[in-house]
Amino acid sequence: MAAQLEELIQKGHFGDGGRLPAERKLAEQFGVGRGTMREAVSKLETLGILVKNQGVGTFAVYPPPQAAGRMLMLTAGDVTALELFEVRYALEPEAAATAAARRTKADLTELRGILKRSMAAAIEGAEFVSLDFQFHNRIIQASNNRLMRRLYEQIGPHHAVYSEKVIAIPGRIERACEGHQRILNAIAQGDAEGARSAALDHLRSAERDLALEAS
Repeated sequence: MAAQLEELIQKGHFGDGGRLPAERKLAEQFGVGRGTMREAVSKLETLGILVKNQGVGTFAVYPPPQAAGRMLMLTAGDVTALELFEVRYALEPEAAATAAARRTKADLTELRGILKRSMAAAIEGAEFVSLDFQFHNRIIQASNNRLMRRLYEQIGPHHAVYSEKVIAIPGRIERACEGHQRILNAIAQGDAEGARSAALDHLRSAERDLALEAS
């Protein structure tokens, strides 16, 4: 969705002023829900392609930042980084919310163990990349939804390629661990909305880091 909206912006679809219609109208035009459109707009804000002016509207930035164009071209295996994030946004927040309602003591024990290992002071990048995916995949497992599990299996190779691109960014591991901790806390407390919100925040943070790496 974000990639489709970005393409229209690149083509000047929204005119010289670059003002976008209200999210409700955009959602209707694209035939998607308002939540889906809201997330697409948020992603493009993260990349600096869109700017929200409170009380006035949402505007495209011309010319779009160089980082945005480069991020759209970054690959995560045989897909783009934005395509990977679109799928992660669709799956991970809902999986976290579902896991908060269905997790078992065994699920929590495993998640805590993965997080503890990933927070080791001298952890190598390759090991963290593996543990990072294990953490998110374990949340999918805790959702106890077989279809979510099958879908997420397809993400694994792409997730690893993306992670390898950003793992060396100063502070990335620490920010990822902080995000993981917030997600885990909400799941442990059975707070579905908190888990969903923490997962969204974590993805936005990762996307910001990837945008910076592309600049």
